[in-house]
Amino acid sequence: ALAAGVKQRDVLRGKLHRLSPILDSLLGTWSDYSGARKEELVIQAEHYRAQQDEMQNDQRSSTQELMRLEREISSIQRWVGELSVLKNRFALVDDVKVLEQQLLAAKDAHDELAGALAQSRQFSAEDLDERLRDLEKRLKSVKQQLDHADNNSYARLREEFSQPDVERLMRLFNSALFSLPLGEQGIALDDGDAWVKSLETILNGFKGDQFAVPGLTINLSSIEPPALQALADRAALRDQKERLEKELKQLKTQQAVAADRSASKTQTEALYQQVLDAQKALEDFRRCQTLSAEESTKLEELAQMEAAQDELKRSSDAFTERVQQLSAKLQLIARQIGDMESKQRTLDDALRRRQLLPADLPFGTPFMDPIDDSMDNLLPLLNDYQDSWQGLLRSDGQIEALYAQVRLKGVAKFDSEDDMERRLQLLINAYAHRTDEALTLGKARRAAVTDIARTLRNIRSDYDSLEHQLALFNREINKRQVSNLASFRIVLAPNKEALKHIDQIIHSAGQYEEGETLSVFDLSQSAEQDNKNEEAKEYLARLVAANHNQLGLKDLFELAFEITKVNGQPVIHTDIDGAASNGTTMTIKALTNMYLLLHLMDRDQAGRVRLPYYLDEAADIDEKNQAALLETSLQLGFVPILASVKPQVSAHVAIDLEGGSGPNGIYIDEADWKYIQRRDDVKPEVPELAS
Repeated sequence: ALAAGVKQRDVLRGKLHRLSPILDSLLGTWSDYSGARKEELVIQAEHYRAQQDEMQNDQRSSTQELMRLEREISSIQRWVGELSVLKNRFALVDDVKVLEQQLLAAKDAHDELAGALAQSRQFSAEDLDERLRDLEKRLKSVKQQLDHADNNSYARLREEFSQPDVERLMRLFNSALFSLPLGEQGIALDDGDAWVKSLETILNGFKGDQFAVPGLTINLSSIEPPALQALADRAALRDQKERLEKELKQLKTQQAVAADRSASKTQTEALYQQVLDAQKALEDFRRCQTLSAEESTKLEELAQMEAAQDELKRSSDAFTERVQQLSAKLQLIARQIGDMESKQRTLDDALRRRQLLPADLPFGTPFMDPIDDSMDNLLPLLNDYQDSWQGLLRSDGQIEALYAQVRLKGVAKFDSEDDMERRLQLLINAYAHRTDEALTLGKARRAAVTDIARTLRNIRSDYDSLEHQLALFNREINKRQVSNLASFRIVLAPNKEALKHIDQIIHSAGQYEEGETLSVFDLSQSAEQDNKNEEAKEYLARLVAANHNQLGLKDLFELAFEITKVNGQPVIHTDIDGAASNGTTMTIKALTNMYLLLHLMDRDQAGRVRLPYYLDEAADIDEKNQAALLETSLQLGFVPILASVKPQVSAHVAIDLEGGSGPNGIYIDEADWKYIQRRDDVKPEVPELAS
């Protein structure tokens, strides 16, 4: 192995001497190339960035114009939408008069009800009833007069004959005849048309203003037809009838309002809302007419703006595409610069770790393999150089370790050679004579066993002493019952494998030292023994390496706790917490600590003073175990201080910590002690009887 290591080291030395000048040349070439290339990329980036800024300024103006068009288009679209809604709303309205009439009707209804509501407060219900009856009588009289005026002979004649014919008859007959009513009290007419034919026969006798019948001719031109008063009064009667009916309607409305003012007020408000709605509808219709007049102009403006918007969008898309192209070029340049900087950082890091070849480094075996000295292969070559250097260091370390092992095995005859290279070469040459050297190595192994055994005997003796002390401790602590346990012991869980190999080394060394094998250097007597020793040394070497190159007593065992409950079986616990109840665990810990302290203390000095110890949450220990713990503590020379928020039943002295507290802390002296005793221990005092 040593010869192979020396050979590999010579190969690595030759490779490093070959790579070093190539790397120096490539690093200079890379420095020139990277500087020029980075400067070129920076100039390109500045050029593209200037173009991008210019285009973005142009695009910003276009964007502002586009936003203005969008706002105006949105405004016109809202205008068109409003017009469309108004047109749909008034699709069935052809004339504004319809809406005006609706508004007037709504106003009349509201004004009528509002007026009635106002007037209803001025009249009582009895006054309204009396006025209503009077008005109904007057209206009935007017209706009768109007019926008479509409149902007399004149009216009936006008239904059948023209006005000139009726006037001729009025000249011919008595004018009072035409004021008679139709019926039994006046002129009775048959159901048929016979009376009409009779009058037609009379009218046929008129020729102009003359009436002629056989044997008789009357000139009526000087007679004017009478103006009937009934005819003049009929129009006035109709006006009077309409006025009375309107007053009657108002009185009935006032009467209804007086009956329920709250409902009438609500109805008035509803009618007022109808007036507002009708007024709003009229305003909307007029606005619809106004907007309709501007519709064609607005639609033309909308079309022009949408065309301009489309043109700006196409222009904006072209701008965006060009800006994106420039951004892509800038990103590419940034990546190239970043790659170069990253490569430079990697090279710098590798160069910081690069070890320059020492001036006195031997050339080793010439390295004849072909090497790619292109600039792209710079980093791999640098890594290869560094790996080779690390390999060389490992080879040196391995060679030193192997040489040290050789020396430990007894081969030290070349140590007088000052030149390490020369020393190794002589050792390798001597390897051919290793048969003769085996005897020497075997003797060295035997000697090493005796050296190691001296240290292992001390560790083994400490382990045996610990077992003895634990046995004494367990005997002492189990003299009294611990809580509700039958017994409590601290035991060792030994590392049996380690103890076995330690005993093997100690046994072999004892045989060598006592001469059982006749001679330490009698290699022919105990080959099997040597194999066991080698196995033991390898195991212990692994154990030492796993414990930071140290081997001590703590590596040979682990502590365990054997707890046996009353009428139970022993149970081993590696952790005392959770092994029993909290009170039992606290008792075990207190007793264990006291006995351990006694083992560590000078017995004469320990008996002169009692040592206090503090036990928190003491109420977790029941009264019986507290009493036992106090008794045991006093016997062993300790004074327990029990602390708990719960009442204590086993204490002899109570100390109030709050009583001694101050700004500088808590100070307690004997004046703060309160001696206590159980009530059942206090004997009542019996007064003496006078004799």
